[in-house]
Amino acid sequence: MALRRLQLQIPRFSTDKKLFLVGLMIFFFVVFDGILMYLAPIIITGAGISASVMGLIIGSSSVAGLLFDLFLCRAFKDTNYRRMFLLMLLMATLYPLFLFGGTTITFYLVAMAVWGFYYDFYNIGTLDFVGRTTEPSRHASSFGVLRIFEGSGYLLAPLVASILLLYLHPGPRMLLALAVPLVISFCIYILVIFRNVGEKDQFERVERADALSFFEEMHLWKMLAKMLLPILLLTLTINVIDAAICTFGPLFSEQIGTSMGISGGAFMASYALPPLLVGWIVGVIARRLGMRRTAQGAIALGSLFLISIGFVTAPVLLIALVFIASFFLAIGWPSLNAIYTEQVNKTPEHSKEIETLQDLFTNFGDIAGPIAGGYMAEYLGFAGSFVALGVLGVLTALMLVLATAHDNIQQTK
Repeated sequence: MALRRLQLQIPRFSTDKKLFLVGLMIFFFVVFDGILMYLAPIIITGAGISASVMGLIIGSSSVAGLLFDLFLCRAFKDTNYRRMFLLMLLMATLYPLFLFGGTTITFYLVAMAVWGFYYDFYNIGTLDFVGRTTEPSRHASSFGVLRIFEGSGYLLAPLVASILLLYLHPGPRMLLALAVPLVISFCIYILVIFRNVGEKDQFERVERADALSFFEEMHLWKMLAKMLLPILLLTLTINVIDAAICTFGPLFSEQIGTSMGISGGAFMASYALPPLLVGWIVGVIARRLGMRRTAQGAIALGSLFLISIGFVTAPVLLIALVFIASFFLAIGWPSLNAIYTEQVNKTPEHSKEIETLQDLFTNFGDIAGPIAGGYMAEYLGFAGSFVALGVLGVLTALMLVLATAHDNIQQTK
């Protein structure tokens, strides 16, 4: 059924070659980015830095991205995707130089800042490209196509990274290997910018009609945050879990690979695969259970399987369990996004604030996750880390279910 739906979708976009060119550019770029995402914890801890400090270092990349969002991006009056993608590619060339060339915390912090900056260019460029080149009715579908390319790249990256570690030491030869996907991505970028396609004559972003004072803005944020608190907490939790696993997961993945005598990237590849699969079924589940119940239930079930990882030692079973856990967590992501979209549709005048709150709690999770993951890996071990993350997810989902039930009872009185 999923394959049939995919076959039906492909002809719809077969004439939009620029969309697929950008998708190919993104695929090779995220292969480059995903390889470095896998290598970063291994390289940093290999330099004698503890896992807890490693988590702090990786978490700083999201701090840099947050600062970029708040301050530096205001300096760019023109966020045309041509410029954003070019800056993304140019800045990405610096990241492995700092990551491979440094052995001090300062060097790694600079590397993480570069990572945070070029990832923001990637996000801004992608949003601008879809908004500038496609009609509003096709925005969701266009993002879906790009998401397939992105997810495929992140699925392949851990396997490639683990193979590179088997044969190459992080240094000049590995830099040459990493240059291959980045150069291919740049070549496709050249094809993209020189391809003559119709763009909208005017691409206007929605601006606030009336300016609010600082205190009025804070009051509005407080009101919306209180209204959206259950969903914001789930957003924070699922991002903490994901960022923590991406921090210590490569170390655990290599450990499993050593015990099995195979590529260590299999564990993280199994974690990355489910987001490519659940898109075909999450809509059906959400229509039957409701988006809120779907998000809470999926995160709770995924967290239970994370807990089970802490009590298993067989490598094949570990890989299977992380796949199942990731499968349920992957159902939680689009369910949460759909809730935000529904809320924006109900209160379009507050769309900017709702999107900002979502992004803020996502950034908090991306900052706290690596820090928590590093400390847990050092002081709890890998098994204990999975248990702790699973308990966090289950308790958060259960707490919000009970809170929702209490509110419903109060409303009926």
